[in-house]
Amino acid sequence: MNNRIRTSLIIAPLLLFSLISEIFLFLFLFSLCVIIIFETNLNSKKNIRVLIYLILISIYLFLLILNFDFLIYAIYLSLLSFGISIFFNILELKKNKENLNFSNQILLENKKVINLFFLRETSTIYYLFGTLSFYYLYQSPSEINWVLLPLFTVFAIDTLSYFIGSKFGKRKISFLEIISPNKTSIGFFTAFITGSCVFYSLNYFFFNVFSNSISLFLSIIFPFFAVIGDLYSSAIKRNFGIKDYGNILPGHGGVLDRLDSVIISLVLIGLAKVFLS
Repeated sequence: MNNRIRTSLIIAPLLLFSLISEIFLFLFLFSLCVIIIFETNLNSKKNIRVLIYLILISIYLFLLILNFDFLIYAIYLSLLSFGISIFFNILELKKNKENLNFSNQILLENKKVINLFFLRETSTIYYLFGTLSFYYLYQSPSEINWVLLPLFTVFAIDTLSYFIGSKFGKRKISFLEIISPNKTSIGFFTAFITGSCVFYSLNYFFFNVFSNSISLFLSIIFPFFAVIGDLYSSAIKRNFGIKDYGNILPGHGGVLDRLDSVIISLVLIGLAKVFLS
């Protein structure tokens, strides 16, 4: 817990500084994309994959410089990739249901695991373009509320659900055992109540991004998607037989473990902004 707090204290100033510096924001998001590419390599030893994704992201960022209309495609591409990767996630989980001990890592080069190949690539595209959808929400300082609302809500959900679940959670959720065996009923209940209350309250009293009716609707589905993002990330790690995406952040399972709920939340708010535009 202490490691998590210390790491958050390091990341928070970097993020806040990036919101007031256009160049730093560009470098910050590009750095996140590079880390995501390496963390989603998932047992692959082929450097050509890393190179291809680096070229892909560089081209997309170059297109953004020429025309910001390309921003909206990050939302659509991330949603499409998310849906496809969920399908392959569930498919692999069903195959592995009888084997809860994922001690042997899966080498994609040595086995015919086409489902895992598509899961890895579609989830990578989702993570990358979901991260870059940040640009759609935040193109100028006047749009900072579009970013702070989902970020503060996710932070509240993660913090309270982790604390309450670890301290008071006794009843495990059996049907989620194959994905995340430590999830508890009270932890999920805390996540949903916290997410709904915090989202609606922040929008009503501080940010005023959405009307009351839209805010009420989003406050109900927002924590659901935040939890789905967390489970989605855990399922991928289970399917690939790994415990952590990486060790770059002390006390965390890699950068993606901190971004799992954030990315889907940014995409959700970005989609809402698309419909309201």
